[in-house]
Order: sequence, then C-alpha cells, then structure tokens
Amino acid sequence: MRSIGKMSLISVVVVLFVAGSIPGSVLAGNNPVDESWWPSEFGPEDEAGAVNYITPEKRVAAAQLVKKGMTATLGMPYYNGMPLVPGRTFALSIPGGGTPTHGPFSWPGDNYDMTFMDEILTAEIGQVGSQWDGLGHPLIRVQGVSGWEDGNYFYNRFRLEDVGNPRGLKKVGTEHVAQVGFFTRGILIDVAALKGTNRLEKGYAVTMADYRAALEAQGIDDADVGDVVLVRTGWNSLWKDYNAPAAERAANNAEHGSGEPGLSPEVCDHLADKKIAMVGSDTWALEVIGPNIQTDSAAYCHMNLIVRRGITNFENLDLDVLSQAQAYEFLFTWSPLKLIGATGSPGNPIAAW
Repeated sequence: MRSIGKMSLISVVVVLFVAGSIPGSVLAGNNPVDESWWPSEFGPEDEAGAVNYITPEKRVAAAQLVKKGMTATLGMPYYNGMPLVPGRTFALSIPGGGTPTHGPFSWPGDNYDMTFMDEILTAEIGQVGSQWDGLGHPLIRVQGVSGWEDGNYFYNRFRLEDVGNPRGLKKVGTEHVAQVGFFTRGILIDVAALKGTNRLEKGYAVTMADYRAALEAQGIDDADVGDVVLVRTGWNSLWKDYNAPAAERAANNAEHGSGEPGLSPEVCDHLADKKIAMVGSDTWALEVIGPNIQTDSAAYCHMNLIVRRGITNFENLDLDVLSQAQAYEFLFTWSPLKLIGATGSPGNPIAAW
C-alpha cells in the first residue's frame, strides 16, 4: 500500500468507516453528518476547543505535580534535511551566506563596531517538525448531502468556504488557543517501554488493552478532564541524529515517512470521553499507518478529536527523557505562537516533575 501523506487529511470525504478496518475499531459507522457534533459545549461561536477544560483549579493542581524540580523539553530539533511529509518544506538559511546580516553600527572606541546575524526560514511553520495541529488544520468535507452546503467543515461547523482567506483563516486560527495556553496535568503512555522495544513496528495499533496495561505498569491514574496525554512509540528514533551522514538520514527519513505505529480508534474514543485538552505522540500523524490500513480510516483520530471535539494534537514530540526518567505524571506547559489565522504552530513544550 502506498504511504499516506498527512496532506491528505485536508481532503477527507464524508464516509462510513467499516468496523475492523483499523485494529481495535469499536464503531460500526462514523457518519459526521447524522451524528451531531456541534455546537461545541463551549458555545456555537467557540474557537478554542478543549483547551477550555483547563480551569484555574486544574492549573493549581497541576503545579503541585512538580516535586523534584526536574524538567524535560519535548520538542525535536528543526534542521535542514529532517523528515517532512511529502509536499512540505523546511529550509533555514543565513542571508549573505554566513557574513554579518546587519551592521556595522557604531560602538565606543576606534576599533569596534556592532554587527548582527539573522536567519530566513521557509516552511509550513505550523506543520513541520514538532508540530501542533490547531483547529484550523483538519476538516471534514461534505458533498451532496441534504441540509448541508457543500464544503469543508472545521471544529464547531465553521465552513472553510466562509472563513478561508489567503492571509489567514477568519475563524479557528491558532491565536484563539494561544490566548489560553496549556498549563495542566500531563501523563505519558509509554507503549514502547511496555513492549520492551526501542521502536514499535510500523502499522502497530495501540489498543485499549495496551493503554490500560501502561497505566497499570506505570502506577498512574487514567486521563482526566483537561489533561494532556502523550503516547510514546519510539518512532522518532529514526530522525534524532541530525549529524548523521546524508545517506543514513535519507534512508531513515524514507522509513519514517512510509508509515508508523499509532493509536487505534478505540483509544481516541476513550480520550474523547475523558475530555482531555490535547493528545500528543512521537509520530507524525498520531493514527496507525501501515500495511492493511484503509485510506478512508487513516484520519479517524484527527476527525473525531480535533474536528468534532476541539481536542488538538501535538506530533513529532521527543518523549525519550520522560521515559528514561520514568516520569509518567507531570506538569505540562506550552502555548502555540499567536499566529493569527494559522493552522498550527511549532513548539518545544516543557514537562516538569
């Protein structure tokens, strides 16, 4: 089967998902037209989604999780040559080829001046590297359905054809979540460690049995309202060494993009029922992608978490330090950039425990 690029998520058509098309699927159908998912419980005009579950009381409780004063940064390095979903770009350059970009400006003394360096970055800034999928990223396309205007629908039934703009979305842009930010309880579901492997196999679907076994092995309580849940598969081990020889990087990048382990629909449904604030993983698309996975089912978690419930998704995280430290419950803190009308954001979250 050909690999499934994440760019295809934006063109998902209304379909019925067939039970069993992804291991662990618990639904016989998944029709976004017949099953109401709007207005949001936060109101018909809400543009922030599940980050609203993080209350002041939740933040106070999360702060109490810091007992040792230890931290881990969870972002992967951004570099020229890192893995990219086909069709996306990351190119960082220094204007002038390495000479000072600005200056000289005067400085006291005959022998001194000030000079400055800049960089130029060309990228889908919110959709490469450690990337957060905002509410303006995935849509459900509806065509030829009675009672619906044809179009592409975001969270809370905002329609792209009504709010789209080449200079930024008029609704559900990144800035609305950024005004709240994430300061809450985080938990790690370390499936790679549970299975005793450095990296789960491509196409492996994390089931509810895996999820519950990880909670038990780690000795932590299940996700609760407003939590951030991070799932470790080890898949990002394929691109952590940015100093590796070019041929090795190219081979690892090809394997990285050819598929991945990921969450089964039943786990995403469970997290939705728990009303978490955000899910994250060390993979590039969250869902399982690999042999025998049908294209029409590949975006199940994106559609049912982000579009239907406003539960956003952080991809390509580095969760290895948390695993090594056996830090399974922690304060998670991060905010997307206030990019007006953007679909996502880069980021380097911090876990503290």
